[in-house]
Amino acid sequence: MIDNKGMDIEYRYDAKVYEVNEYEGKRKGKSVLKTKFVIIFAIVLVAMTSIATFNPILGLLARSLGLTEIQSGSLVSITGICWILGSFLWAKWARTKRKSVMIIALLGYLLSLAAFAYTADQAQSGAMNLTFLYWQLFILRAAGGFFFGAIPAMAQGYLMEWTTVENRAAGMSLFGGASGLGFVLGPALGASLTSVGFTAPMYASVILLLLVVAAFSILISSGQTKSDGVNPVKIAPTDVRIRLYVAIGLALSTVMIILQVTCGIYIQDQLAISAQKAAQLIGVGLSVAGLIVVVVQLLIGRFLKWKSGRLLKIGLLSLCIAFALFLLLPSMYLIVFILFGIGIGFTLPGYITAASLAVNENEQSSVASYTAAAQGVGSFIGPLTGTLFYSLHLSIPYFACAALVGMFYVLVVRKTR
Repeated sequence: MIDNKGMDIEYRYDAKVYEVNEYEGKRKGKSVLKTKFVIIFAIVLVAMTSIATFNPILGLLARSLGLTEIQSGSLVSITGICWILGSFLWAKWARTKRKSVMIIALLGYLLSLAAFAYTADQAQSGAMNLTFLYWQLFILRAAGGFFFGAIPAMAQGYLMEWTTVENRAAGMSLFGGASGLGFVLGPALGASLTSVGFTAPMYASVILLLLVVAAFSILISSGQTKSDGVNPVKIAPTDVRIRLYVAIGLALSTVMIILQVTCGIYIQDQLAISAQKAAQLIGVGLSVAGLIVVVVQLLIGRFLKWKSGRLLKIGLLSLCIAFALFLLLPSMYLIVFILFGIGIGFTLPGYITAASLAVNENEQSSVASYTAAAQGVGSFIGPLTGTLFYSLHLSIPYFACAALVGMFYVLVVRKTR
């Protein structure tokens, strides 16, 4: 059929239908991708919150069970060691049937967490051989760290595949926001629920983990990804392109853990207050830091189109100032935690994005493993280093953290120049 302008009406109609269908397909694709991002954000947030919940209550729980400070510190350190091991092994096993592996890792982690809480409750309710109790808890934390190692590595892998060079920073800010927020909300959750019991935060974490496992199972497909058919290339963490960023990730994780395991007793000693009051102050401070992390991630993901170098400079400088201020004026803890929130919020997506963009597409899986393992290494080094430094002098941990972060700030400034 021809209209008065000599155009084929049926052709125009078919073209219009095609345009509408193409638009609807793109709109539905964006909606599905957004749902996937939300699921990954929730998984990382809940997982990081659950593992960070353990740190501030560990010392108090260990004392109530009759364990020594060295034993309590080793429970955190073994988690970090097995976290590192799990990061690499789970990534290797997940090359096929990745969704199934992710579900197995999540279920294994929440079961180990529930078993740890139950064992601790049983020990508090009746007499138990301390040596036997310690090794029970040690094995459970080792298993928990091993299963946990799959979660950040595979979450980063998903995000790297769902994003492009143009929006990689926004995608990594999603991971950074969830990870950073979890690291500060975890201690806040632990502090707020200690009035119910030392194991209450662990049970709350188990419930949240069950919810995200169900959501992941239902809403994330196990279909092909854009990395299918691409031969992965292994690179070393000392590769000149990424070694600075992996080192920054390691430093960030270490100083965050040092802060978590020492800030409670530091405030108690410096301000001469009760343990309960110190826990409340830390809970408030970490909650504020968590809100700041969320705000920073929203700014990075939606409005700030800054390069990773700029994110790193702002984040590292904020962290350096925060540690120095906490060392000199601990009574200004609220301002300190605001600066911590800013520092974490900018540094975490900054180093992950920089490392991801520094390599080729077929090298992304290696980068995801290293940036995830860096957090595990920090979880191993941080507790032992923090408690050792604090036993020598209460100011040494924060002086060391300020110096370490300041050194990386100088290195980033030199590199960007």
